[in-house]
Amino acid sequence: MPETKATPMLLTAREVRVRLRLGRNSVYELAKKREITTVKIGAKVLFPQDEVEAFIRRKTVPAKRNFFGSHRYQDNRGAA
Repeated sequence: MPETKATPMLLTAREVRVRLRLGRNSVYELAKKREITTVKIGAKVLFPQDEVEAFIRRKTVPAKRNFFGSHRYQDNRGAA
């Protein structure tokens, strides 16, 4: 996939933080624990976009079929 301005190949910690909705320290902690691969160029730490997406896939928990614990769940909102 060619790199474009809309989808950079390498993300900053701030961009990762926004995408994952985490704090700055949490992003660096994931990198320190090697849960997300990083690229270091000089003093700058960058995150490959495909690695961030792979992290999300690894952490995704499949939804259960009966989220509310019963197939008989009924929404009674609005009932008189």
